[in-house]
Order: sequence, then C-alpha cells, then structure tokens
Amino acid sequence: MVICKRPLFIILVIMLMILTLGTSVFASENKVYDFASLFTEAQKNELQEKSALLSEQLEMDIIIVTINDNEGKTSRQYADDFYKDQGFGFAGTSDGILYLLNMDSREVYIFTRDRIVDFFPDTKIEATLDEVYPYLGEGKYSESADVFLDEVEKVMQEGLPIGAVNERPTSQIPGTTVETVHASSDSELIKELTIYLLISMGLGVVTVGIMAMNNRGRSTVNARTYLENNSFVVTNTEDQYVRTMVTQQKIQRNTGSGGSMGSSFGSGGSRSGGGGRKF
Repeated sequence: MVICKRPLFIILVIMLMILTLGTSVFASENKVYDFASLFTEAQKNELQEKSALLSEQLEMDIIIVTINDNEGKTSRQYADDFYKDQGFGFAGTSDGILYLLNMDSREVYIFTRDRIVDFFPDTKIEATLDEVYPYLGEGKYSESADVFLDEVEKVMQEGLPIGAVNERPTSQIPGTTVETVHASSDSELIKELTIYLLISMGLGVVTVGIMAMNNRGRSTVNARTYLENNSFVVTNTEDQYVRTMVTQQKIQRNTGSGGSMGSSFGSGGSRSGGGGRKF
C-alpha cells in the first residue's frame, strides 16, 4: 500500500515545487525603482506587491520610478527612454503606465504607452495629478504613489472615455463594478439592436405597401398601344464621318521639393502620452 502511494506523493511534491517557483518568479518582477531612496523598505515592498497585483488584473504594466538625476532630459524623455530600455509591457505588448517622481526637476510625471493612452486623455491625467499632488508638497512620496495606483485602478474600471475606439481590458477584478458595467453595456447593446431591427422592419413594410399602392392604379397605355404591329420599318441606315479634332497641351511639372508631415506615432506604430506638474 505504501509503495503504491509513493509515486502520487512524489508528483504532488513536484507540482508544489513548480507552483512555488512560479510564484517566486512572479514576485521577482520589479515594478518599483526607487533610485532617489524616497521609500522605506516596507513602503517599497507594499508598492511592489500592489503594483504587481494590479498589473496582472488590469493586463497592463504599472511602474513607479523615483530619480535624483534626470541625465539632462525632460521628465517625459526620461520616462519614455526608461520604459523602452527596460522593455516594459504586458503579454507581448507595450501597454502600461509609469509614475515618475523627478527630484532633479521637482516634477511628477505620468507616462502612458500604447493601449493605455486612450484610457488616460489629458483630463484623466490632470485629475490623477490633482489627487497625488497634495502629498508631494508634504514629502509623503509613498502615499502619493499609493494614491496613484488607486487612481489607475479606478480609471481602468471606468473604461474608455466617450469617443475612444480602444477596447476595455479583458480581465475583471473580483468585488468591483467592472462586471456590472460590462453586463449593462451588453444589455443596452442588445436593446438598441432590437429597436433598430424593429424600426427597419417597420420601414420595410411601409415602403412595400406604398410601392404596391402606386403600382395598382398605374396605366398600362404606352407608345405601342396606338402603333400597328410591323407598320414602321427601317429600310436604310447610314453612318457619316464628319471630322476628328485633337488638341495638345503641355503639362507643367513642379520640380521643387515638398515638406513632410509629422506623426505622434513612434517606431512600429507605438503610441505614448502623459503629463506632469512641478511640486
């Protein structure tokens, strides 16, 4: 009996080791880069855990960075370069957001990439800065980062602003209203499609009825009614050529060089956005 159970026990141990290894690998993905040493170790661990959890749930990368030296770059340039150099993103994409505390320029900056750009237009960026800004003036940097994470979660749950063409994240956070929002949207879509279908059917019935009424009283008298069959015969046909005129005009060609249009898209069609504020 003991010998029979041993293979099953070994399999369970191996599975436990795999799960433990997977958990440690997941936990090792760094989301917090405190180069300016603004956080305590405990604060950094809390922000790391919260950022990693939200990144998985919202299907995007969420990064927090603090610096003392901006290397002569603007906050936007530093955030953009750091994001690309580290290869941030989610599941093969570059979707994500970065919260930068630039102590060299005393500026807070929120950087967005690809799909997340649509969720954070200027109004959402400014609203998020409004929430984190009071903590920065008091030197409560970890609190500001924590509030930033809360705002990211809230904005993503609210979905795309009106007029945006992107899609909502496919994951849903248990205990939130995201599932309710999706269900409501689906029911409203079905209701609208039903209304449009009924309107189309009604218009079709009315159109067919009007056509039937018009055709019922239509006269069948035409030109052939008063013309005896075979009474009109064409006996001779003739084509007469008059002349052909050809005109020529020289087309002037512009040999000067033209200008080029700029684009907000990066290499490979990538997009970025964001905004910042001095403190």
